[in-house]
Amino acid sequence: MSKHVLKPLFSLVALLGLLALCLGVSTTAVAQTERIVPKAENFLFFVDHSGSMAMSAPSESKSSLAARHDPNKQEKIEVTKEVLKAINNDIPDITFTAGLYTYGPFQEYIGPSPYAKDRLNQGFDGLKTQYDIFGRLTPMGLGLKSLDAVVGSLSQRRAVILVTDGESNIGPKPLPVVQDMYAKYGDNICFHVISFAQTAAEKALVEQIAAINPCTVSADVKDLLDDGKRADFVRKVFYDVEIIPAAPVVQPAPPAPVEEVIVFRNVNFDFDKYNIKPEFAPLLKEAAEIIKARPGKRVVVDGHTCNIGPAVYNMGLSERRASSVRSFLVNEGVPADRITTQGFGLTQPRFDNNTREGRSLNRRVEIRFE
Repeated sequence: MSKHVLKPLFSLVALLGLLALCLGVSTTAVAQTERIVPKAENFLFFVDHSGSMAMSAPSESKSSLAARHDPNKQEKIEVTKEVLKAINNDIPDITFTAGLYTYGPFQEYIGPSPYAKDRLNQGFDGLKTQYDIFGRLTPMGLGLKSLDAVVGSLSQRRAVILVTDGESNIGPKPLPVVQDMYAKYGDNICFHVISFAQTAAEKALVEQIAAINPCTVSADVKDLLDDGKRADFVRKVFYDVEIIPAAPVVQPAPPAPVEEVIVFRNVNFDFDKYNIKPEFAPLLKEAAEIIKARPGKRVVVDGHTCNIGPAVYNMGLSERRASSVRSFLVNEGVPADRITTQGFGLTQPRFDNNTREGRSLNRRVEIRFE
């Protein structure tokens, strides 16, 4: 789970809310703040540097971003440099590890290191634009296999920004390599695509790569020449904006019947897992004590999943997650006959399944009094 996620079960806001419930008063939040958090701890730019990228770019990709070039001779790799620098300049002040690599041939320009805007721009400037085309084929699959060694050396979440014209004409096919990397790293990797594809075959390969995982953000290079569309691409790929509610102001209010709800939104599970992680044990023990202090209340434990995988499988996984929490509570002294479990699979997401952070938060269990 990201270090930026608010983990504690009973935060200051929640404790104040519980106090207000006991005193029979209402709470009103006075303000909200925002913070920007990266969608991954590591971002790797992976650029096709084969002969086809030294050929002329599509005419609609020739714009003022590269106005110093002759538009009749502008090459795809030249447009690539300008677009990547524009993307880099749009990235807000967030902390992550960045790297720059090419394939065709595979080469490290910037090894994984703390992100610095100027350093990354220097790396993009270092990409050669004048080189021989003849015999310089496009080994995308082989390049991805080489990049896998770099990806494997990193910890936490990785994002790969793949710049490609959709060609792959030597070596292993790239699609199975990408699929294998998703299988290996699970929710800790996501491929994004900047596409120069022109032919039907090239576009098909780009679409197939983008369709493997809903986390992928794919854009035609011509769209990234537009300031607004590029800003949207940067936001979807690089960061989320979190809303942080301010502590509530306690105000007198007439007592009213209020259903007590304990929600374990931050008791999350790893991808395709239902075992309770050690860091959540203290929170569940506290929950057990609260439940035991209300012997007249029945308890419902609801399990949920993200949207990756078949619906039938996710339904079973959510039930196993709920049963895992029920077993924990029973071991802590809560009578088994007071607890009912049910699974909802992927049918009731509370967070955005189109983001990695949202999917992580959706793999959750909620507990409520009935």
